[in-house]
Amino acid sequence: MSRVNKTQFGILSLLSKKDMSGYDIKQMASKVAPFHWSESNAQIYPILKALEKEELVESHVDQKSGDRNRRIYTITTKGLDALKLWLAEPTEPTPAREELLLKLTAGEHAPIPQFIQQLETFRDQILHRQKALVTIQNNIDSAHAEGLRKMYLQMTYDYAALTLEAKLAWCEKSLQTLREYKG
Repeated sequence: MSRVNKTQFGILSLLSKKDMSGYDIKQMASKVAPFHWSESNAQIYPILKALEKEELVESHVDQKSGDRNRRIYTITTKGLDALKLWLAEPTEPTPAREELLLKLTAGEHAPIPQFIQQLETFRDQILHRQKALVTIQNNIDSAHAEGLRKMYLQMTYDYAALTLEAKLAWCEKSLQTLREYKG
């Protein structure tokens, strides 16, 4: 399968729920997808232009937006068809990127207390993300009635919760290993 920028499908997915500006897309992605999708405005706007050129979305300037001239994007039938085709494709594996693990591969060049501090910071970040996840899961419960949308959202955030639990367990085990090292 050829390498395709999957961000276009994230954008189409969000637009399939409601019409939005590029700014709205960024805000919504930050709110609902912080555990599995992160894009900058510098990535979103060129993709929106490309999607419009391919007639997968269309746009208009919101006359009520005043001097800002907000451009509102709407998914087209062709865009919804493209989204459905992508949903039917097999998922490609995502390469893992974790800076802390990269640092650990060269850990022999740094003192153990430095890595203990790194791991403690990593643990604190995980705990913070777990709290944020609880908020998101509570919002899902309050904002969505039982149904397919809620079920898929719960599955998405169950994955995030279990991933964070595994990272936290690894972190605690690694901290113990470093603290007990006698070399």
